Amino acid sequence: MHDIAGFLRGVGIVILITVIAGIIAYIGDRVGHQVGRKRLTIFNIRPRYTSTIIAVGTGMLIALVITLVAIFASNQVQTAFFRLNEINAEIEKAQAHARELEQKVNNAQLVVNVDQLMSTQVGRIPVNSPAGLRKDIVQNFYSQTVTQVNRQYARPPFDLKKFVPPSNVQKMLGALSDSPQMQAWVAQSDVLLIATADQNLYIGDSIHFGITPVPDRLLVQGGRPIASISIPGGKNASADLALTQLLGTWVPRQMYVQFGMPEQFSANVRPLQMMPNLTEMRKMLASGGGTYIMTAFAAADIYPHTFFVPVAVTLQKAPSE
Repeated sequence: MHDIAGFLRGVGIVILITVIAGIIAYIGDRVGHQVGRKRLTIFNIRPRYTSTIIAVGTGMLIALVITLVAIFASNQVQTAFFRLNEINAEIEKAQAHARELEQKVNNAQLVVNVDQLMSTQVGRIPVNSPAGLRKDIVQNFYSQTVTQVNRQYARPPFDLKKFVPPSNVQKMLGALSDSPQMQAWVAQSDVLLIATADQNLYIGDSIHFGITPVPDRLLVQGGRPIASISIPGGKNASADLALTQLLGTWVPRQMYVQFGMPEQFSANVRPLQMMPNLTEMRKMLASGGGTYIMTAFAAADIYPHTFFVPVAVTLQKAPSE
């Protein structure tokens, strides 16, 4: 659709230029004709040559005026006239970077995924902390994280290049510690600080990471259902497969999307209690018909500082059955 629109726009521009050229030629011819009829002369040149010169000059002047109007009226025309080489150089640079990334994705070894936790360090800003304390905690957490990621990742098997803090790091950390969002969160609860990869990292890349603040508030109250799935009973029913889907897909998704658990923690689901136990679940599904509901409940109050999702899993026959 975009290709068709671009083609039609290009055809329209060609037709417009052709019409303008015809108008310029016509005006130049008429001016030259009038000058020739009146047998005007400039610099003692013969009238015939004078009319030709004036006709050509008129056409050039009109073309110049139209071009200047287009330049002042359109940023695209300005770019085409004055920045085309620069744009082409940027395009070539972007294409080369894209080829480099494609080659890296296809051939290089990925060692750190984007959004992956980069450090076991976790900072904590207490509720109602003043600006100075927030800034000190953020800076200390950042320094400790730099030390840890360089010690861990700038060596085999990761073989990444050491992280070098940017020149504006103090300004960056100050902006984080004093941001409106941070102030709003700290006014209500503690705030955790975690370090995560802000891009995929391949062997030989420089280490990159960002600081992610997380308000440490109650996400799920103990005993509340988190996710459930329906299982048709029968000899082909698999309690193990259903449990894997529930704990490996649906609980992490719900904890992240619905309850706001950081993605780095929401996938860490730990079943603390099974009611009935897994062996009895297998028997229930294999021996009974109808539909069963497997549900994961919060086994305790869940906060971000829990760092995992404790659940209790139940299996019951669907109420309609």
